[in-house]
Amino acid sequence: MSRHRIPLLLATLTLSVSLACNRATSPEPFRTVAVIDVGRNPHQIAFSEDGRTAWVAAAGSDRITAVDVASRIVIDTLGVPDSPLGVAILPGDGLAVTRFGADEIIRFPSGGKEPDARLTTGGAPSLFAGPLPDGTYLVSVEQADRVWLFDPATFALPQSYDTGDRPFPAAATSDGRLIFVPNYNDGTVTVIDHWNDRVVATVPVGEHPSGGVVFPEDIVYAVAVRGANRVALINTASFTVTDTISAGIGEEPFSVVLAPNGRLAFVNNTASHDVSVIDVAGDSVLTRLPVGEQPIVMAVHPSGATLWVSSEGSHELAVIEIPEAWRGTAAVPSRTDEPATVAVMGMIHDQHPTSTRWGFAQLEETIRTFKPDIVCAEIPPNRWERVWTDYTERGVVVDPRVVRFPEYNDFMLRLSRDMGFTIVPCAAWTKEMSDLRERRIEAFETQSAWAGRKAEYDRRVREALARFPEPAHPDDPHYIHSDAYDQRTRAELSLYDEYQNDLIGPGGWTNINEGHLRLINRTIAQHPGERILITFGAGHKYWFLDRLKNRDDVRLVDLEPYLPAQNP
Repeated sequence: MSRHRIPLLLATLTLSVSLACNRATSPEPFRTVAVIDVGRNPHQIAFSEDGRTAWVAAAGSDRITAVDVASRIVIDTLGVPDSPLGVAILPGDGLAVTRFGADEIIRFPSGGKEPDARLTTGGAPSLFAGPLPDGTYLVSVEQADRVWLFDPATFALPQSYDTGDRPFPAAATSDGRLIFVPNYNDGTVTVIDHWNDRVVATVPVGEHPSGGVVFPEDIVYAVAVRGANRVALINTASFTVTDTISAGIGEEPFSVVLAPNGRLAFVNNTASHDVSVIDVAGDSVLTRLPVGEQPIVMAVHPSGATLWVSSEGSHELAVIEIPEAWRGTAAVPSRTDEPATVAVMGMIHDQHPTSTRWGFAQLEETIRTFKPDIVCAEIPPNRWERVWTDYTERGVVVDPRVVRFPEYNDFMLRLSRDMGFTIVPCAAWTKEMSDLRERRIEAFETQSAWAGRKAEYDRRVREALARFPEPAHPDDPHYIHSDAYDQRTRAELSLYDEYQNDLIGPGGWTNINEGHLRLINRTIAQHPGERILITFGAGHKYWFLDRLKNRDDVRLVDLEPYLPAQNP
């Protein structure tokens, strides 16, 4: 593996070291600890809010079956005619159930035996997917070629999106911005930008894609391709299939589910009657677990201790114990107790190629003097693999998010090869976030509803900047890395934050900086004792410095001594 592939999934690659140790020291097997009769043709499994009860949709018996998780004994049933496939927990432990044969969702109040509300979905609603961060669920409607957003709090269907032919259960990124819907009859996956209310891609994946999940870090959507006996991996930035997992996948894989800690994924193989266990860090199958005939739906208990598998053909529910070694969060190996040496370098992006003070020559002199081991780059993690592949194979970078930052496109990638430092993508930006931000800023600037607030904002910005003298050379790196620059920037951007952060949402000033810092903090934690250079737009610099300066694991250094001699 190339050194420059390491940052792509830095957390999970570090994790694989720990997992290998776990496998070497822990011989614990996966064990089937119970096989339960919950009715004919069991499908979706949902766990109560306290994790003590599993509710299982038994489609062939027209009922929902409740199982006590501790004793694994059936404790209750609810009659639901017309093939109930999906079940979801509502606030307060009520239930929502999809009736595949009646084209509707029904609601059972907590403790109730009869439904008290109904929603018409169109033809053949299947399983619930979610919840998304706002508490809503997704419901694919197979015969209507549509996916609905289902709000359990209001028991409503507030929004829907068109899909391909016969959509199967959807999956979403952890922030809810992207929705992926496998279209069983089309051989495609519909990609929906939920934040901007639009379909953005249709990805060919092969015959009969049937169910998938977004892997940790929101970089990859993994979908079972039933007709090809493989799992396709779709990059969440390029919306292309970048890899597949086929070795160890059984016959007619049907879906992919993820353990709560993100370390394991499970694939139910409906024709070979087993479950493939994937080590997510290594994208490889660890083992295959025999289960009943035609395993159709799976769920991992919120504790991460057990995998529950509904086998439609043998009419049984299996409970499989996950070995203890795989349940916790793998620790990042620590090589030293020394703090990382960290500096923040302010970039001026498209001004670098023409600047005579902070151009590529001055950047290179500064970086060579600082001698970083790691460079935290303003590149999103889900774009890094394409960026590095394009650069190493073709000598060019075409990704639009990186092209706009010429310090990476024209300079930093080359220098990383020459000097041997590792570039780690640490930007929380996504295209969906950027598009949403642009729409909301435009609304703030142009819509009459915001006119008074915008006028007040503009006035306060003018007053704030009037307190600071205009720099003679705004591109002078000695000015950019001075307290005077940070004070001026703080005065301006704190107002941007005050007036627009909540309006903009995920791409607001505080919100996006917190996202960047999470990725930077993870990188610092994984590289104790090393020299780390953070290279972001200069406006971010004061925000990062404020939050890094009092940390015990960081020796924060001023970049001034590493800058080239000041030009007259």
